[in-house]
Formats: sequence, structure tokens, C-alpha cells
Amino acid sequence: MTSFNSIGDLSRTFQLRLGQSTLKSKLDSLTQEMMTGVKSDIPAALGGDLSRISHIETRLKMLDSYQLNVSEAGIQFSGMQTVLEGIQTTVDDLGPQLLSEVSSSGDNDLRARLGDIALSFRSMVDSLNTSIAGRHAFSGSRTQTAPLGDFDAMMAELGTTVAGATSASAIAARIDSWFDTPAGGGGFADTIYQGEDTGTTELAVSPDRRVSMGFTANSAELRDTLKGMAIMAYAAENDATIDATSLRELFTEAGSRLVKGSVGLIRARADLGQRQAAVAQAQTRNSAETTTLSVARTNLINADPYETATALEETEASIQSLYALTARLSRLNLTDYLS
Repeated sequence: MTSFNSIGDLSRTFQLRLGQSTLKSKLDSLTQEMMTGVKSDIPAALGGDLSRISHIETRLKMLDSYQLNVSEAGIQFSGMQTVLEGIQTTVDDLGPQLLSEVSSSGDNDLRARLGDIALSFRSMVDSLNTSIAGRHAFSGSRTQTAPLGDFDAMMAELGTTVAGATSASAIAARIDSWFDTPAGGGGFADTIYQGEDTGTTELAVSPDRRVSMGFTANSAELRDTLKGMAIMAYAAENDATIDATSLRELFTEAGSRLVKGSVGLIRARADLGQRQAAVAQAQTRNSAETTTLSVARTNLINADPYETATALEETEASIQSLYALTARLSRLNLTDYLS
């Protein structure tokens, strides 16, 4: 009889411990649901069908990656617009000034202007070399490298290109040719431009939209501006060897290119503006879809606060009852043992 009672006591103890463990596990799950608002056992809550929630989670992760691209594209385009706006402000003022000063200013005044214009060109090159959020936006697909490198190296290469030309028209023609020579021909695109125009610069900003970051320091829309500024910078470095007549002609050559360059800059900025609009539209669509999917996910897996609180209270009451029962049975066993 003693052996039988011992087995019964062990079985009862085991059942009590199992009940405690079960209730404690349920309490932990309900507490987690209360804190997170999400069901602790999602497969059970969805009846074992995880296909829909899996699709929603996959889509949300994809939209997160699109939004990262949207953010990157927005920063790059905004930075590029700022740079081009500064260049256009310079060009819009300087182009007409050069054309008007030819007939209204004396030789000494024209020569005095050269140094400031060369500094403006240097500043322009520096702005195109600017890194925007760690990327050189005007380098095409080679974003780790500044597109135009060192300004003095550019001027040295320009001097070599123009060497031997004496007339203003010949100087301007050689500078034009140097900037316009396609890659592989030994011109600007090979000796100074350090970006990459052939690699991909596209970013996927939504499931059905990609935008290109393709405007570079070697783009045709910028070339007339660079030509006009280069003519004046060359004149500044070779002022002593350029006669008054040729200097006036160089002012006219540079001014006409800058006026034309302004049109190219407007076209470039308008194109960037369209890309910015596409990015903004993609961001709006992505945000709307993310909101819709998040609501759908919430409806699938979120725990009802009232039901969870009620179940939590019931579980706590069950645990208290079990503890009370365990204590009572323990005292009874001790009494039996002592008697």
C-alpha cells in the first residue's frame, strides 16, 4: 500500500507541475501579445495558411528597398539641381556681360576681368566634383571618383590642346573640338573626364518605375558652358600673349557659348525636374501600398487587446488557484506522513 500511495503522489505531483508549466507558458504568450499587440502563435491564428501573410511580408520588404532607392535618388537629384542652379546663375549673368563688355569696356578693363572669370570657372569645376551623400553625382556610374579631377591639370591639358593657335577663332575652334571629341579620340572625355557614361545608373524606385542618374559632367547639355568658361580661363592664363583685338574676339566667342550654354542648362534642369517628379510619385505610391499592406497584416496577426486582457486575467486566476491547490495538497500529504 505504501508503494501504491507513493506512485499516486508522484503522479499527482507530476500533473501539478505540468499544469503549472502549461499555465506559465500561456501566461508568457499572453503577456507577449499584450506588449507587442501581435499574436504569439501566428500559424495557429491563421489556421496554418501562411501564404497570404508571407506574400504581404515579402511585398513590404520589397517596398522598403524601393523607398531606400527613392531616398537616395531624391538626395542625388536635389544636390544636382543645386549645383546646376549655381552654374546657371553664373552663366546667365556672365554670358550677356561678356558680349556687352566687348563694345563698352576698354582693353585694361577687359583684361582685369579675366582673373575673376577664371576663378568662377575653377569654382564651377569644384561644384561639379562635389560629393553628394558620399557619391559623385556627375560621374555617371563611377560614383566613387570626382568627374573632373584637378582644375590645374585641366588647364594644363587645355594649354597643350590650344598650343600653336594664334587667332581667337582658331583658339575657340580647338577648345570646341577638344570638348566634343568622342571617347577614344584623346579629347576632354579621355584626358580630363574621369566618370563613366556607359555603365548603368538606374535605380528602381517602385515595382514599375526606374529612374536614371545619367546626367554627367560630360553631358552635351553642359558642354557649351564648359567651352565658354574654358576660353576665358585660357585667355586669363595667356593674357600676355593675346593682343587686344584677339581678346575682344575671345570675349565674343565665350559669351556666345555661355548664352547657348544657358539653354542647355535649362534643358538639363528640366529633365532632372521630371525625374524628381517621377521619384516623388513613386514615393507616394509606395507609401500608399505600404499603408494598405500594413493594415492587412495587422488584421491578420494582431491580437485583440480586450480578448488578450481577458485571457490574461483568466490565466492569472488559474495559476493562483493551482498554487493554492498545490499548497493545500502539500499540507495534507505532510499531515498524513506525520500521522
